[in-house]
Amino acid sequence: MEYLGSNESLARLPDINWLRKIIVERALTRGDYMLAGGTRSDYYIDKFRLFSDPHVLRRIARLFVPIISEVNPDLIGGTELGGVVIATAVSQLANVPMIAVRKKPKGYGAFAGEYVEGAYEAGQRVLLLEDVVTTARELLAAKDRLEELKLRVTCCAVVSRGLAPVRSLLQFSLPRGEAKTEN
Repeated sequence: MEYLGSNESLARLPDINWLRKIIVERALTRGDYMLAGGTRSDYYIDKFRLFSDPHVLRRIARLFVPIISEVNPDLIGGTELGGVVIATAVSQLANVPMIAVRKKPKGYGAFAGEYVEGAYEAGQRVLLLEDVVTTARELLAAKDRLEELKLRVTCCAVVSRGLAPVRSLLQFSLPRGEAKTEN
């Protein structure tokens, strides 16, 4: 079931339906794919076909407004790489500073060995965003890294395509064997 916010379920339904439609029209391909988490799938969501369009990215970012009101974060966080794109758009829209969380520690520069890019202080609330999750393993690892730094983290994804234990704007799945979509 998609996460629709606390009191705005009916008002957000057109936006959720739009998101589902735009994914199918622009970002969905069918085939045999190995996903980042190591599982196989008969469909793939190419989120950069969505995020590369500034109008689509802005509209997706606006879907997070009720969540921002609920969580009241001090920072918007994004996971490398797609989560950083959506976090940047949400940060700009909400006028809330952002941080980026790397998958591996930075190997160079003044802050070598660190996972987090951007300014933060212990105790701050972070809305940590991811693009598409299946198991949310990487997102939950990023959450753990931030909590080690004494940040208070709420996770949310644009799309959950599995049984990830995080809320998302949209729970997206296809029945096996549905007609192939070409992009």
